[in-house]
Order: sequence, then structure tokens, then C-alpha cells
Amino acid sequence: MFRQDYIMRIIKVFVNALVKLIRLRREQNHEAARQMIEQTWEEIFGMPTSSIMALSERTLLSMLLKQDTQTIDTALMVAWLFKENGALSIAEQKEKEGFSLYLKALNYYLEIAVDPTVSDEGFRWINEDIIASNLVTDPHDSIEELIGLLEGPILPLSTMTLLFRYYERYGTFAKAEDMLFHMLNDYPEATDIKTSGLQFFERLLTREDGVLETGGLPRNEVEEGLEQLKASVRT
Repeated sequence: MFRQDYIMRIIKVFVNALVKLIRLRREQNHEAARQMIEQTWEEIFGMPTSSIMALSERTLLSMLLKQDTQTIDTALMVAWLFKENGALSIAEQKEKEGFSLYLKALNYYLEIAVDPTVSDEGFRWINEDIIASNLVTDPHDSIEELIGLLEGPILPLSTMTLLFRYYERYGTFAKAEDMLFHMLNDYPEATDIKTSGLQFFERLLTREDGVLETGGLPRNEVEEGLEQLKASVRT
């Protein structure tokens, strides 16, 4: 009962914060919006923004994500608030800070998406009140938006690795292959990428043709990609 009351309380806090943030952004009241986010952090998680920012995405997720399916909403709230913080920084022309926050948001979404305790179907908002508010977007859409916002500078290898794992897990194999070769080009010194790539193509070869085609990477292209990677390993 206590846990259920806690979950309902933080959901109410989150939805109320979303409504207020929209109004504050419209008024271009960035300082008040940032204070609203910090207050929301403290009300939901019982710790200040500075403490949350100091944690790695993986550490923070391990603190929040349990087998309880209700917790997925709490985890997604974290990613959403990172993104909102980033948008505020960009609006204040703090591009470096905004990029860092967008990257943190993307990493966090991806950590949730590939976490083994989260099913493919479970990577979504669960609570009906949050969904009914129409103030949040599907987590997959949020990931694509953040990728667009971060376009330009080379992403850290850790982020690219998460994206590679994410694309494969959710069946967008062509994007996974693209990310693999981006990693090879951008981080040629990271020799373990080739090993991961070989394992990736070998896994795909065990999949049915229809699954591969749906993922944008027909079997003949999987075989071509494997041969291309093997050739790069030999050189």
C-alpha cells in the first residue's frame, strides 16, 4: 500500500510539472522552469539535481529500475527531465551544457531500452494518467529526436555502443549495421568493435529471412556485411 501511494504521488508530481513547464517555456521564464525541474527531482527522488547529475546513467538506473513494471515510468521520468533540462540550456544559449544534458538523456533512454529486466514491449509509458496527459512522447520517438538534436559532433563510443545494441534488440538491423561501421570509422583503435560486429552478423544469420527483411537488412546484405568486416579484420 505504501509503495502504491508513493507511485501515485510521484506520478501526480510529474504530470503537474509537465503542465507547468509548458507554460513557463511559453513565457520564456527559463529560471523558473529550471527551478521547477529541480523541485521535481527532489520531490520524486529525494535528492537534489546536483546529486543526480553526479551519477552515471547506469548507476542511476540500477537505483530505480526493479522488476516492478510500475518503476519503468519512474525511470522514463528521469530521461524526460534530463531532456527538458537540456532544452532549457539550449534556450539560454548554453550549447555545451545543453549538448551534455541531451547526451545524458539519450544515454539514459538507451540504458532503459537495453536493460535485460525490460521487455521489448515494456519499453513504454505504463501509467494511464501520464499517457492521457498527451504531454510525453513514446520513448522510441524521444530517442530518435535526441539523435537528431545531437547530430554533428562524434558521439562517445559508449553512446554509439548503446545505440548499436538498441537497434539490434528492437529489430532495426540496417541502423545497427550503420552504427557498427560508424564506430569502426570513428574509433579505429577500439579493436573489440570488430569482434562485436562479427558476432552481430553471425547472430543475424540465424534469423529468419522475413525478420531480416523487416529489419532492413536482407540475408544477402548480412552476408556482404560479414565479408566486408572479415576483410577489414585481415588487413
